[in-house]
Amino acid sequence: MPGDDLVFWASQPDAVFRKIVLRPHECDRMLSYLVHPDTPIRVVYDYVIGAEKRLGHDAFEKIAIRAGIVKTLFGIAKDGSKEMERVFTSYFALESLWNLIVNGSPSERKVLMKVFINEHHVIDFCLQTVKSGFFVCHRVVAMMGLRLMAAQCLSDYLSTEKASELINTLCHCILSGPDLWVKQLKDPATTWQSLHCFGNLDAPPSKAKKYAPRYYSMYQESAVWTILELVLIHPIPEQDHYNNLIDHDPEILDLMLGCAKLRRPACYAQLEVDARVTEALTLMLNVSSEMVPGIGLGDVDDDEVRKRLEKRWHGLMKGVGLFVSRPRWVKMIRDVWTRIEEENIDEIRQFLMRAEADYHAMEPYKDKDLYDVAIYRGASRIAILRLVATLSFHSDLPDNNLTDTDLLNLLPITHSACQTVKEKDDVRGGQGTLKDLIEVVERNHLTFYPCGRTDRTIILSPEEEEQVLEIHDEVLTGPIAHVRLLVSLAKRGCFEKVAQHEGEWEGLSVPGGIGALKTKILSEKDIHRCLGLALKRLGQRREDGNRQFRVEHHLEEARFQYWGAAQLAAALVELDEVTNGRYTIGATSLKGRARKELVLSLGNAAEMALGLEYWDRALIFASGAVKVAQDNGMVDASGRVVKPEEDAIGEAVHEKNKRRVDRAKMGIQAKRSTTLTGL
Repeated sequence: MPGDDLVFWASQPDAVFRKIVLRPHECDRMLSYLVHPDTPIRVVYDYVIGAEKRLGHDAFEKIAIRAGIVKTLFGIAKDGSKEMERVFTSYFALESLWNLIVNGSPSERKVLMKVFINEHHVIDFCLQTVKSGFFVCHRVVAMMGLRLMAAQCLSDYLSTEKASELINTLCHCILSGPDLWVKQLKDPATTWQSLHCFGNLDAPPSKAKKYAPRYYSMYQESAVWTILELVLIHPIPEQDHYNNLIDHDPEILDLMLGCAKLRRPACYAQLEVDARVTEALTLMLNVSSEMVPGIGLGDVDDDEVRKRLEKRWHGLMKGVGLFVSRPRWVKMIRDVWTRIEEENIDEIRQFLMRAEADYHAMEPYKDKDLYDVAIYRGASRIAILRLVATLSFHSDLPDNNLTDTDLLNLLPITHSACQTVKEKDDVRGGQGTLKDLIEVVERNHLTFYPCGRTDRTIILSPEEEEQVLEIHDEVLTGPIAHVRLLVSLAKRGCFEKVAQHEGEWEGLSVPGGIGALKTKILSEKDIHRCLGLALKRLGQRREDGNRQFRVEHHLEEARFQYWGAAQLAAALVELDEVTNGRYTIGATSLKGRARKELVLSLGNAAEMALGLEYWDRALIFASGAVKVAQDNGMVDASGRVVKPEEDAIGEAVHEKNKRRVDRAKMGIQAKRSTTLTGL
């Protein structure tokens, strides 16, 4: 126990903290006092609460860290007592520890993370607590810790096995349901945990019971954000990193899709599990923003760049192979999409409006709550569409295990996303219905995550702050996914197979069956409609890029739009090739419009990349623009226009793209020289 020269006031820890700043050597004695078995738990509680407020990398915190407060707090946090005051004390001790790793400089946080993991085994402690902690409040605070650590530099310390275990455990936590939360908060013996819900101990069991599912939903959200942060890491890993995660435990794919199809609960309709987990899954099978799928890399005149991207693409196709090897993978994707399609917006709005009255939500309903739900729905939709588009490329591999039936069963998803939708002008100025507004928000949402999104232990230069997960809005991603699926089906002769098939198609799970494919989705009329819509959006998207560049002066956003337009154009060009020029849209051939747009969009994307000093992708885009023009007879070898058709781009554009290739190569060379000089 402390001597008389340092008085530990049971109710005034701040006075002691101030004294310690003047007499740092006394901190050791204070910490010893806090873990002494004879110290009253109420005193320990007061000191933990006081320390949580005081720890902010000021003078006291630095003294306390040197004296060993981390060890002391972990000792208090791991107290397994079931007495109310001890449970609260251990809870706030953990909160204090989490505060330590979100304050201070990047180097200070990194040092503390290392101490947490290597000396106090925080990962295993949190894993055990989130899945089997006796009190739900302990599960919640442990999950908060995992989320905060994942947003720092947790991935630096995780093996493949441990990362897979984390994702598996987190998914099970999301899927476990709120029964334990309801049971404990309605029990008078443990209702006091609602302190963490309402900020006081006055809530009766009946009130706490109603709030319990909302408390659980927040636990789910911390879990799903942890999953996303675990895969959204810096530097961007090779695809093998994600393949190894999947290969070690393929069940995580099933579990993630299981989380994605969870319905929004009435108690907490703004649950964002579906959005974040589908984004995480798509990130694990992500098309690099340096590539336009369908545009070959053979003419990229840089062995290092070409080999790097070829390796990434081959790795991606291997990852897709692991995904499509899962039993019932098609059904799981369709179940997620069906859940989104079947959600009733009016019902969700009622859930949100009734949450305060029915479940004691702490804040009243506001329109932003419904807007957020629309954002989450939009994020889920485009993530699934991107995933389907990526899966379609696996069909090109000679040893792929995709069946015709697999592809046909995915067709209703992409078809439903290749439709005319309400536009922003339709709801401007209060026009349109609530459903119209929600549709506009959903279909225009895009996903744009930078690498190391929230990792505060790293400081990225502007050149390093590249977007790692970029998914265009459904207005563009829907047609890309649908046309890509049509390309895969056309290569297999499925248009003809479906048209000629009589009777039932074994394994087909499409609303309306084979008849719906013949008369609707794969009918000549509907394919022409989809292609016409795709061409319209292709031009619009290039114009959006022009506006971002010329008016808004946003090179990154402009590059994003041109890159998206190039993806759609590449899919249309390939469909024209595999169908032998079968489709003419109005008075314009598909190949004419699409090839011209492809060259223009690739060239513009290259120009934006040059302005951003993304030399590698500038070379890839510009080389693609030159190659498409030359391969398709739009210009001859000298760059002259050889035929006055609608797809002729003009000599000036072609020469500009060739100069872009040269500028990109010069930039790459200069960057490599600088790197070598710095070694």
